[in-house]
Amino acid sequence: MKMQNHQNLLIKFSLLLIIILHHESYAMQHLVGDSIWTIPPTNNFYTNWSSSQVFFPGDTLYFQFDPEFYNVMQVSRREYGYCTSNQAYKVFNDGPLNITLIESGVFYYMCNILNYCELGQKFSVTVLQNSSNNYVPPPSTSS
Repeated sequence: MKMQNHQNLLIKFSLLLIIILHHESYAMQHLVGDSIWTIPPTNNFYTNWSSSQVFFPGDTLYFQFDPEFYNVMQVSRREYGYCTSNQAYKVFNDGPLNITLIESGVFYYMCNILNYCELGQKFSVTVLQNSSNNYVPPPSTSS
């Protein structure tokens, strides 16, 4: 009886491990622009990069930047279009930075330092719905 309980526990643990590893194997980390987050060489550089990627819930955006010169802001579509950030959803002043995409939809990111947004330091991300729809965000580490 004791051996059977041990085997059942081992099987349950193995299945849980497979489920976790299966989910993790699909989450991707995207280095924004495939380079550092900076003023781009062309105005549509980040837009072109974003449109060539496929994003799903659970994926992360990795912004590699020097916080003395750049930041990242998540803004509305309107603010993105006008390169304003008066009512930004989120402000990130410390880099490098990982942002986990937790749901499907379109999200807008920009830098609001000087005129960097007008110079093309902005992009939108279209996060597709995951067919398994089983992503659960990790617990918050903030206190």
